[in-house]
Amino acid sequence: MTTAGQLIDRVTSELLAGTVEERNKLASSIDASATTVTFTYGLGGLREQTVFEVGTEQMYIWSVNSSSKTAEVERGFNGTTAASHSTGDVVLVNPKFPRSQVLNQLNADLSDLSSPLNGLFQIKTVDISYNGSDRMVNLTGVTDITILQDVRYRYLSDDYPVIRNVRLLTDMPTSDFASGYALAIDDYLRAGSLRVIYRAPYSPFTSESDTVASVGGSTYLDDLLVVGAQMRLVAPREIKRNFTESQGDTRRAEEVPAGAVLNSMVGLQRLRRDRIQAEAARLNRQYPIRIRK
Repeated sequence: MTTAGQLIDRVTSELLAGTVEERNKLASSIDASATTVTFTYGLGGLREQTVFEVGTEQMYIWSVNSSSKTAEVERGFNGTTAASHSTGDVVLVNPKFPRSQVLNQLNADLSDLSSPLNGLFQIKTVDISYNGSDRMVNLTGVTDITILQDVRYRYLSDDYPVIRNVRLLTDMPTSDFASGYALAIDDYLRAGSLRVIYRAPYSPFTSESDTVASVGGSTYLDDLLVVGAQMRLVAPREIKRNFTESQGDTRRAEEVPAGAVLNSMVGLQRLRRDRIQAEAARLNRQYPIRIRK
């Protein structure tokens, strides 16, 4: 299954379109608190007031020593988290699309895809015991739920009939229902075990090693996440491009007029829209709602 790190590689390689960013390597390992970094090769673009990236951590350079190939740095720059790094880890100099930023945009797109407008979701289950008398039952361990998919009663080990006259109640007092969610049972049901199947938003990636499956997605979600992250990364570049104080009116203004960056996203927007509709249709066909509304 695809990992978040592999998605980041796809996003950046396609956006860079063959451009190879300057690289170096760590000559020795560092822990999360070290402020002196030694590099394997000549410093090149590693100068004062520049930024480099190792893994998902960015570091800001305060000073360099070319002869010893070292730099004094500020750790965890741009809101990233300082971490330990090993000898030989790759260093990216002034990355156009930092990995931490790409990971944040992947998570933003996961959240967006889970909205009712887009209609994508993951399927989760919870097993609860029913005493045969309570009309409402706490959905133990449930933290986020969009729609109740179906509820099944364990009649036999090989027979789980669907229970249709049930309702989902939200925002319940946690003093009575710890999860804040309750299952209302409108028909008589004898004591037994219930399996509750529900739709929930996708979970966020917490590290590059997380897989698409671990956040609730399938292999069909890979290209959607890549396109969505690319759109989110490209959109702000039009703002930077139009900073009039950054440079004068150059040939670039004629060859790449204002709005060209945003216009380049039109194809990505159409592709993403069509893929969302296709994925929503697939999920709804695969997981039809079986409870009575």
